[in-house]
Amino acid sequence: MRPVLLVVDAQNGWLRLSEGLKRSVEKHLDSILKAISIFRKAGAPIIFTYHSYGEQAIVPGTSEFELFTGITLEPTDGVLVKTYANAFNKTRLEEMIRERGCDTVLIAGLSALHCVLSTYQGAHDHDLTPYLVRGAVAGPDEESVQLAERLCDTLSLRAVSQILGQDPRLMMG
Repeated sequence: MRPVLLVVDAQNGWLRLSEGLKRSVEKHLDSILKAISIFRKAGAPIIFTYHSYGEQAIVPGTSEFELFTGITLEPTDGVLVKTYANAFNKTRLEEMIRERGCDTVLIAGLSALHCVLSTYQGAHDHDLTPYLVRGAVAGPDEESVQLAERLCDTLSLRAVSQILGQDPRLMMG
């Protein structure tokens, strides 16, 4: 297993569209940040997707387009702007993953039954093995998060840390 962390659409603009999504992000942001931290400590690749959605003014150059507070980009991170729910659709995502020597996609971010689930299925279509990072996916309500985690293979933060060669005893969850 050679994993990449794919952080899907963790952008400010989505928070104003749904109170339920905002609450879910507040609940799951710590796990998203922990997943990023685990990958950073291991020197493992991370790719961030940004969804450009003009109908809701979530477009490059606006604060709505920017990542949530607390998430920072590093020069080694991949960045992908997309316009479809499935991050593989009409993008270079597969190429970016393969260039990093990866065959497995660990997904965190939002929204559970939309972009996350579409991208999870898209990974299968590109002969990549996808997993959701359990607890690191947000949705408009907790039922959608739970459903996504039941429909998809998941890995806990402890498992992710162990896969990346870190001591899983240091992780909770």
